[in-house]
Amino acid sequence: MPSSTASVERLFSLMNNLCTTNWNRLSQDTLTALILLCREGCQQLSDDQTSKIVEIFKKMKERDIAL
Repeated sequence: MPSSTASVERLFSLMNNLCTTNWNRLSQDTLTALILLCREGCQQLSDDQTSKIVEIFKKMKERDIAL
């Protein structure tokens, strides 16, 4: 049993930073992929994980965003 909840709290904090009112339509797959990228970094992910994340973003439809 973990002696601290800090790692869980960091994960929830990261999720709250990603799931804002502007980004409230993220699918579960997209949110999971973003959390993995933010938490692990590209270098720490396996090739299989990286491929899955790339496929998730390839499937997303293109949106017009005013910058």
